[in-house]
Amino acid sequence: MHNKIYSIPQEVMHGTGDELFDHIVQCIADFLEYMGMKGVSLPLGFTFSFPCQQNSLDESILLKWTKGFKASGCEGEDVVMLLKEAIHRREVGEAQRTGSNACYMEEMRHIDTVEGDEGRMCINMEWGAFGDDGALDDIRTEFDQEIDMGSLNPGKQL
Repeated sequence: MHNKIYSIPQEVMHGTGDELFDHIVQCIADFLEYMGMKGVSLPLGFTFSFPCQQNSLDESILLKWTKGFKASGCEGEDVVMLLKEAIHRREVGEAQRTGSNACYMEEMRHIDTVEGDEGRMCINMEWGAFGDDGALDDIRTEFDQEIDMGSLNPGKQL
């Protein structure tokens, strides 16, 4: 497996949504070129580790920025569409991640938000905000609290 790490400059994190998503897609384009895969059609995977209201597999509304991000024009918007628009501008596909998350396979009969009972579905755990409700307060150290208070979004996505 090949990988390459890309940083997101603070001016992009605090710029516009178009600048942020264009930067992400530029990193994807760079990686595809690095791998000799420029122009190859690939499946698209998108992990967006921020609080969102996921309405469908291809629609997710950003509720609030965390982790130091403040890009304008994104909160309340469909981040999948923002990504698709940036991809269209560059004509590439991408997989980008920030932070960590997890998923698991669940029987469809146990999922109330979709129709049908047959088969299984991958469930996104969205554990990035785990602890926002105080569930981790008993194990947080003074160092955790100091770092949190110095962040742009204290008390969020601990």
